[in-house]
Amino acid sequence: MFFQKKWPRIMSNNELTSKLRNTIGDHHPELCHQCGKCSSGCPSSNFFDFRPRKIVAMVQLGMIEKLVESETIWQCAQCLACKERCPREVAPYDVIQALQNIAFSQKLSIPNGYSLLIDSILKNGVIQNPIKVRAWKQAPTKEGKRVEFERLDRDSLNLPKPTRPGKMDIFSKALKKALKGEEK
Repeated sequence: MFFQKKWPRIMSNNELTSKLRNTIGDHHPELCHQCGKCSSGCPSSNFFDFRPRKIVAMVQLGMIEKLVESETIWQCAQCLACKERCPREVAPYDVIQALQNIAFSQKLSIPNGYSLLIDSILKNGVIQNPIKVRAWKQAPTKEGKRVEFERLDRDSLNLPKPTRPGKMDIFSKALKKALKGEEK
């Protein structure tokens, strides 16, 4: 199951539209003329039910509830290609981020792994702790050399030790505050 919770009817569509407008600020989805440049550059578009262009069109039509209910808003790669390609500065990425913020702040449907990701950031300061990586090496054999994998860690690659945020307690408090949508 992708979602933790199902959509409880908390806000009306007009309230959702107003909240979306306030969140995206200077970007205007109504200016989109559906050129498709955002969708053509989207690396996640093969996984979307709705591509960036269609997401903006659905916002124009007031279909925000359907978007907030969908898995699509959580499948964005956050590469900003759609934002860079948009000739009208509509910024589909910002629209998707605003939809995610609405879903999260209203305690609506969020992906199961999302809370694990947040917990890891709160605990370690990073999404994933450093792991060993595979690299090619040549191993001698009777017939000559054979290529195989070896596992390397940061030390063997002469990489610096990973660092956490300097004041982890302050960082964690700030992130928790941001997740709750509190002002400073």
